[in-house]
Amino acid sequence: MRILIKSVLIVLLSGPGYLVQAQYFQFSQYNFTKQRINPALVANSDYASVSLDFRHQPTAGGFNLTSNFLDVSYPLIASNGKRWSGFGLSFMDDRAGQQALFQAQEAALAYAINITPAKGQTLSLGTKVLYQSKRLNMDELFTGAQFIPDRGFDESIFNGEDNTALRTNYVSFNLGLHWQQVDRRGSTMSYFGISFFDFNKPNDSFLEETNTLNSTVVGSVGANIYKRGKLSVMPEVLFTINSNTALFNIGTVTRYDLTTKWRGFNDHLNFITKVVPGRSIITGIQFQRETFALGLSYDFPAGKGNVANTGAVEIGLELKRLVIPKARRKSANKKTSEKASAPKATTSKQIMPAAITKDSTEQSTIKAAVEESGDSKVETMSTRLKHKQDSLATLARAGSLKHEPYVVEKTTLHFNFEFNSADLDDESSQYLGDLAEALKDNPQLRIKLVGHTDNVGSDKFNLKLSIYRAEVIKSFIVEQGIAADRILADGKGMREPLNANKNEAERALNRRVELTIMYEE
Repeated sequence: MRILIKSVLIVLLSGPGYLVQAQYFQFSQYNFTKQRINPALVANSDYASVSLDFRHQPTAGGFNLTSNFLDVSYPLIASNGKRWSGFGLSFMDDRAGQQALFQAQEAALAYAINITPAKGQTLSLGTKVLYQSKRLNMDELFTGAQFIPDRGFDESIFNGEDNTALRTNYVSFNLGLHWQQVDRRGSTMSYFGISFFDFNKPNDSFLEETNTLNSTVVGSVGANIYKRGKLSVMPEVLFTINSNTALFNIGTVTRYDLTTKWRGFNDHLNFITKVVPGRSIITGIQFQRETFALGLSYDFPAGKGNVANTGAVEIGLELKRLVIPKARRKSANKKTSEKASAPKATTSKQIMPAAITKDSTEQSTIKAAVEESGDSKVETMSTRLKHKQDSLATLARAGSLKHEPYVVEKTTLHFNFEFNSADLDDESSQYLGDLAEALKDNPQLRIKLVGHTDNVGSDKFNLKLSIYRAEVIKSFIVEQGIAADRILADGKGMREPLNANKNEAERALNRRVELTIMYEE
């Protein structure tokens, strides 16, 4: 019996390269198998998800490797909308060899907790307990006890072997740490993670002798280095290191947005181009929507030392749903009910044209601008600007105005800029999205953006920062479909303060962008 087992193990371990060289293999589309990368990833998204990854890798001699991985994760979100933790379940079925001679199944439970180091950042600490069962499937193999002279082997005859000895199982413990930075839409801008698998070094021997499973370290890092319009590029590195080998998966994920919503999730395509040195070249494509994702990739064999590998195909599928806290759902339902029961207004506020002149201005802040109620925000802004534009056009045709740009509206926008920052918050994005829609409805309007800063830092630095803030807002509006030549961006640095910059409150008021909307025939 022992000779048979040892013979089978020798054949197995000399066949599939990943069993010898890397005890802990990785899928090519590892965003569908995140718990295999790092248990902390179960708490890195506001979306509950169920994902499945299927991988098939034929090798020389008909020795096939087939793996299926199911990943389930669910975030826990407080009533204030903060994602504080998450948990997950994962299952894997792995079969190798002719007639699936070697089989491994595993089930795992993961949990992670979050802290928030800074705005848009999440640091997650996760743990996972995994149970794995392995066995050698001898159903398609025969022994001498089943041989009948002149007839051959008869599988109905007992083979004389105790197949229960061909099984092993163990429990392993795993830890992970993951940090990420996201933008206002929730898209990942950069991340870093490291995890430790099988650190308790369980015994996975099929025989009586002890065979300690060595610990594995898995690390991942990525950063968005390029973004222009609908296109962005994120280089990524995944490394898997144990006592036998160190494997690296290096490459880029190029994203192309199919929609350009100013807030929320944008449908997009991910183009995967990566290489595992000495192993394979990976190419793939993924379609990502808010509620589901679908991916297809292929590993092309590469490297003279990997002649048995004939390539691998991988298919990934993910279903997602945004998790909304119960308290927020009740509040949203209450507001919807109140809005439905409220009487409809019979009149609307309008600005009369007679008072509009070249010097007429309207001062407001971003907070006031976004407090217009209900679904009428975009309509209100478009209608207001359309009314002013039409009034100026009437005056121009009557000869009361010269043909030059005239100020329709001037607004001071305090975009909650932090010190040395040009990031836009949700309120700012909402206002600018409404402004972009209004500009689409009023094609003869143009805008001028002038950035300003507080007095902290040098004059040269603040001048550059103020221009950059104006350019950030311009780029945002252009992304919504407005021609760039309709927008002028400039900066004044700290040269035109609204106050004396005596305290933080005054400095915050000076970190602003002045928006002027102009009419030109």
